[in-house]
Amino acid sequence: MAASAIGGWVASAFITKLVEKVCSYAGDQYEYQRKDTKEKLRILEKNLSSIQTAIHIAERVQAKNTAMGSWLRRIKDAACQAEDVLDLFDYRVLQAQAEDRGMISSVASAAAGSSSSSASTITTASTTTSSSSGSTVNQSVRLLKRFLFSDEDIDELISVVDKFVEIDSEMQRFLDFVKIEDSKPEQAVQWRTTSSMPSSGKFFGRVNEENHLKKLLVQINEQSSQPYDVISIVGIGGVGKTALVQRVYNHFHDTHHFDLTVWLHVSDKFDVVRLTKEMAESDNLSSSLDQAQRILRDKLNGKKALIVLDDVWNVLRSQLENLFKPLKFASKGSKVIVTTRSKNVASMNESTEIMELHGLEDEDYWDFFSQCAFGDANPSDFPKLKKIGQEVVSKLAGSPLAAMTVGSSLKPVLKEKHWSSICGRKLCQIEQKEDDIIPVLRLSYEHLPDHLKQCFVYFALFPKKYHLQGDELVQMWRAHGFLNTDAPDEIAYRYINDLLQLSFIEKVPSQDDHYVVHDLLHDFAESVSNGEHFRIEDKLQVCVPRNVRHLYVSASSISEVYWILQEFTELKKNLRSLIICKAEEGASQKRIPSSTFNYGLGQTLQELRSLRVLVLHNPDGILPDKIDHLKHLRYLNIHGSMRFINVPESLFKLYHLHGLSLQTHQDRIVEKELQEGLSRLTQLRYLKAPKKIISGIEWIGKLRSLQELEEYKVKSNMKRNICQLRELNELRGTLTITNLQNVRCSKEANEARLFDKKNLNKLALSWNHLKQSTNSDHEGVFEGLQPNANLRALCVRGYMGIKSPSWLSFEYASNIHSIELLCCHHWKTLPPFGSLPFLQKLRIMRLTKLEKIDSGFYGNAAEAFPSLEELLFEGMTQWKGWSGVENNQNVFPRLRDIRIQKCNKLMGPLPFPPSFNKIKISVCDSASEKVISHEPEDTADASMPLGVQLSLDRLELLFTSLQTSSLATVHMLDISSDCLEAFNSDQEEWLQQLTSVKEIRFTGCLKLTSLPSNMIDLTSLESLCIEKCPKLELLPQTGLPISLKKLNVIRCSKTFSQLCSEINISSTNTIHQVIVREPIVGNAIKRRRTSSQ
Repeated sequence: MAASAIGGWVASAFITKLVEKVCSYAGDQYEYQRKDTKEKLRILEKNLSSIQTAIHIAERVQAKNTAMGSWLRRIKDAACQAEDVLDLFDYRVLQAQAEDRGMISSVASAAAGSSSSSASTITTASTTTSSSSGSTVNQSVRLLKRFLFSDEDIDELISVVDKFVEIDSEMQRFLDFVKIEDSKPEQAVQWRTTSSMPSSGKFFGRVNEENHLKKLLVQINEQSSQPYDVISIVGIGGVGKTALVQRVYNHFHDTHHFDLTVWLHVSDKFDVVRLTKEMAESDNLSSSLDQAQRILRDKLNGKKALIVLDDVWNVLRSQLENLFKPLKFASKGSKVIVTTRSKNVASMNESTEIMELHGLEDEDYWDFFSQCAFGDANPSDFPKLKKIGQEVVSKLAGSPLAAMTVGSSLKPVLKEKHWSSICGRKLCQIEQKEDDIIPVLRLSYEHLPDHLKQCFVYFALFPKKYHLQGDELVQMWRAHGFLNTDAPDEIAYRYINDLLQLSFIEKVPSQDDHYVVHDLLHDFAESVSNGEHFRIEDKLQVCVPRNVRHLYVSASSISEVYWILQEFTELKKNLRSLIICKAEEGASQKRIPSSTFNYGLGQTLQELRSLRVLVLHNPDGILPDKIDHLKHLRYLNIHGSMRFINVPESLFKLYHLHGLSLQTHQDRIVEKELQEGLSRLTQLRYLKAPKKIISGIEWIGKLRSLQELEEYKVKSNMKRNICQLRELNELRGTLTITNLQNVRCSKEANEARLFDKKNLNKLALSWNHLKQSTNSDHEGVFEGLQPNANLRALCVRGYMGIKSPSWLSFEYASNIHSIELLCCHHWKTLPPFGSLPFLQKLRIMRLTKLEKIDSGFYGNAAEAFPSLEELLFEGMTQWKGWSGVENNQNVFPRLRDIRIQKCNKLMGPLPFPPSFNKIKISVCDSASEKVISHEPEDTADASMPLGVQLSLDRLELLFTSLQTSSLATVHMLDISSDCLEAFNSDQEEWLQQLTSVKEIRFTGCLKLTSLPSNMIDLTSLESLCIEKCPKLELLPQTGLPISLKKLNVIRCSKTFSQLCSEINISSTNTIHQVIVREPIVGNAIKRRRTSSQ
């Protein structure tokens, strides 16, 4: 059954919950039975479908029908009141569990679940069972309820039911009206029809977009297997998608570049049969889709076509495939243009190009607005109106349709008073026709599913251009019930992505996981909110709507909120969100003393008992000592406070709290209070605080719903031992467990039950080998820490054992993509990593007891390391040999980066892949073990193929390991060494075999005195870069290869730099560019550049 969204709740789910909770909490109470509440609930359930229908229509027509609007507000108020009452009952149960009051704690959860009633079957908790044990449980539950809930509580719960029944009775009077309104769902979209004919006015701006689209239309895509390409134009309603395509379409229609041009308006119903018939121009209305497709196929056969699908809303991939079937017979170079508000539509049609359309540029927009508002009059003749108009334009975000909407209201009266009046209104307050901007945006909104509508409207609470972090948004949505109680955060991010794809919100380019609403859609969200979301932004005189439920206030205005609450007492029980923020940098907000702010905050919070969300973004902000009256609070965020040091004890009585963010100054906040108290907040799912606080939470095992735990420091006591992780099976993302030397045995390690944590992506296990361990069974402990098979990344640091755990193999770890082993100084034998099918990155560092790698490293698979791309060995001081591969063809087929560093005892040959494209050689002095790893500026050709990067710390390993046949495939060679002085004859002979090399770099070769003498023979070399080689004085005597095009010399000696800068660039020389920079002259640095024009 479809749910109808009302503000922050969903009708069907809420009423079902109401029925279940009343049965559970009041089912065996005398007053409940005496007042026939059970019968009333049955009536309420029976009418649930009618209530949903009425709500849906009321939301749509409330602006036109005040009675329906009033009824909608009443049911919303009743719902909020009922939710508060039910919430308090749940709070009592959570409080009993948290305070562990003997028998109460043991059966508290049964109080909420003693009734197994569903939406269709109502039972009471007093139902007897045939089992004496069942009777005992029921009796205990009844006693517990009598202890927790008074008769007054039950009366209040029953009064909520009575109010709903009253509203339900009132609703019956509207049902006939509802049915009439609901029978006309298509009328709102009839005006959306478009054609290829543009409006009569002048076309403004879009020069770059127009030229780019024209270019795409004349290009032939030789790479495509289809004869046609799809180009999607995406943007919000009213941004000018159709106008742009009309202009380009008519250009090609007039120039006859295409044999056939067709314009189709799609709208909200993607009817394949209708669209195919229109393309085929079939007059036979009774013809089938097959007949229409055959006619269209014959019409398109061998012809180059341009087809526009304008205003596409919802479409299935199968529908697109069906529509495009006849296009396979068109000529190469045919094009389909799709205009849509949805990025999902654009990606579904496999577009070769997606153009996102935004507002017009400022100058073009002013010209367009001027025409809309002044008509034939010259704006310069009306300087005051021009100034007002420019102010208006700044609010319209470049939207052509918004300019037309406002301009048409201004144009009839070119008087300052009239223009000032229009300028002072919000866009939604301006009278509009059905094809103006707000109705167009409403059309998009009405197509949203209910769960997305309430999520979108919540953005109206924040100022325009406010950057909302994804995590914060998710917690707010959850606090207001926009998500099901147990739904994972991924569901909320799916909602965010849906709003992104439908162009309702945008990503902030410079900030990861931050989102913003387009200005026009923000105006629209405010209009839909009907005053429920309101802001006080540093204004002393504000008119606050009486139905406000969510309030954003600047820090300097906090005292105003208190006085407003005194004036409008209904706000005290209605307010669900309070966001208090400091002004943005550069804003004109006045700063108030911290004492004044915190006094105002304390007084304000004292009045609010229904808050679900409290956000405090202020450098002076601290919580009052008494906040335990905020029993409904779900999300608390304190951000950026310089004064938040001590945590009030009352914080740990907010048992409904599921999200807590304390992003304050880490060095000042008191850790002990938080670490001791947080475990009492058993509903916590989201916790953001300094790492040192979270890693030391005592009894963290009580937080069974916790979603993230960045680090957990194991201690040997009961409060912080490894067993506390046992029930934390909702953890996701990354989990780091440190101080594993404090785990006593394999049985204790197994108690963490890491294999039950199926949502973890990365697991880091760390032993502190510098501290004394409480056990010697290191292998057993590691064995007991087996993760879930879904794990994708594993990091092991400081492991003190010798052997590998059995679970680090294909049978148990087949999904792992990345493995890092660090400082495991006793580990002697590596696991069969080669059998892991998806392993892409393997880093093994400072395993100082490992002496050899043999066949066991590769496993028994026919192809070892089939997905490995990056391999690093570093600091393996005792490693002497790497063997076990007989057929190199079956090893490392995808390897792209090999680094072997500080492994001074390793002897070749090494089992490298048979071919490379790119080699980076990093050579070090074995005495100092200092590796030079400097990346020079990128001077390589961007088109150069990316291949294997090989980094070794001894040249002889390279010479003894690479097959001669593989050298011909190398495209890039990078040599970095602080010990290489010159190339001997064997090394020059080796270089001679690089017959395909295009780029060579010498980087940080501090002792190199001469380049290879045979460089002239490298006839494929195009780019040579020499950087930080201070002892080089001369170029090779035989010269440089004739194929060389670029020469870069950076931070070399003055003599060598001068020599290179004098290379003659002429028409007879292939070198196009010589760059000499920062020659070394004592301590001075000069810059010089010579290049061809």
